[in-house]
Amino acid sequence: MPNILRGISRLRRAGAVALTTLALGAIVVALALAYRGPSASAAALRDQSPTLTVTGTLITRPAGTLKSGMVVRSADLGLRVFPNALHGFALADVGQAQYPAATVNGGKTWRVAGPALHLDAAQAPLVVLQVGAANQRTFFAWGGPGGGQVVDVTRDAGKHWYQAILGDVVMAVVSGPNGQLVAFAQVAATSSGSTAATWVYASKDGGRTWHYNNSVGAL
Repeated sequence: MPNILRGISRLRRAGAVALTTLALGAIVVALALAYRGPSASAAALRDQSPTLTVTGTLITRPAGTLKSGMVVRSADLGLRVFPNALHGFALADVGQAQYPAATVNGGKTWRVAGPALHLDAAQAPLVVLQVGAANQRTFFAWGGPGGGQVVDVTRDAGKHWYQAILGDVVMAVVSGPNGQLVAFAQVAATSSGSTAATWVYASKDGGRTWHYNNSVGAL
């Protein structure tokens, strides 16, 4: 399973494959649900109680970084996702930072769609490697295998981005019914020799708040 996850992560960074949101969601949900590892003991799980509600923080533009609306090269993009034929979302790796990038013309032109989400060598927990789109205005990025602890979400096409730390590694984020987002986060147990736990969070307000719901029923 880790090899499969690393392989998908490499494809994303290389921009080798363009997946629809539906196809990508099916892949990441299956992987997140399958990779729970051995069950942790009750004593171990008592050491790591989840925060029931996590409030996202508005992301502001760091000084010296690109402004929204600036054109970025297709060569600087990772994997693209398209909720429809014209609108798409990707991460742009430019000048030691990762930016949200969007297109409204089917990929002919890509522009920065918000503040830098991560600065290289300065914000390790904020690394985002994976992307998704619920519709033409709601985009999201998350750590993924080998990535960080956050989920970054916009629901107004990049005007405002909210960032929430949900666990040690955010493994997957998918779009659920009624406009909600569901995130799967892994958290390392604190007791010696114990295994990781998987927490499920759902957001109904575009990533501003996330509520713990550790069940498949969160979908």
